[in-house]
Amino acid sequence: MKTKSLLALLFFGMQFALSQEVKDSVAAPKIKTEKELEVEKAQLKAEKERLKADEKAKKEQEKAEKEREKAEKEREKAVKEQEKAEKEREKAEKEREKAEKKREKQIKEAEKAKEKREDAKKEVSQIKKKIADQKKDINKEKANLQKNQLKGKLSPNDELKWKEKILKKEEKLNKQQNELEKAEKKLSKLD
Repeated sequence: MKTKSLLALLFFGMQFALSQEVKDSVAAPKIKTEKELEVEKAQLKAEKERLKADEKAKKEQEKAEKEREKAEKEREKAVKEQEKAEKEREKAEKEREKAEKKREKQIKEAEKAKEKREDAKKEVSQIKKKIADQKKDINKEKANLQKNQLKGKLSPNDELKWKEKILKKEEKLNKQQNELEKAEKKLSKLD
C-alpha cells in the first residue's frame, strides 16, 4: 500500500506542477515589440486596403457587367429597329410596285379606250361618206330617170326597173343611216 500511496502522491504532485505551468503561460502574454506592432499594423492596413480594392473591383466589375448588358440591350433594340425598318421598306416597295402595275394597267385601259374611240370615229366618218356617196348616186339616178322620162325614151317596163333600182338604193341608204345612228351612240358612250 505504500507503493500505492506513493504513486498517488506523485501523481497529485505532477498535476500540481503541470497546472502551475499552464497558469503561467496563460497569465503572462508575450509582450510585442514596437516593430512587431508596426508590422502588424501595416499588415492590418494592407488587409483593409486589399479588402477595399476587392470591393471596388467587384463594384467596377458589376458596373461593367451592367454596362455590357445595357449595350447588349441597345444592340438588340437597334437590330429590331433595323429589321422593322427593313420590313417597312419592303412593304413600301411592294406598295410602289402595286401602284406601278395599277398605273400601267390604267394606261393600257386608257390607250384601249382611245383606240376604240378612234375606231368608232373612223367608222362614223366612213358611214357618213358612204351615205353621202349613196345620196349622190340616188340623186344621179333620179336625175337620169327624169331626163329619160322627159325625152320619152323609157318604156313602162324600163321606168319600173329604174324606180326599183332607186328604191333599192334608198333602202340601202336607210340601212346605212341606221348604222350611222348606232355608231354615233357607240361613240357617245366612249366619250
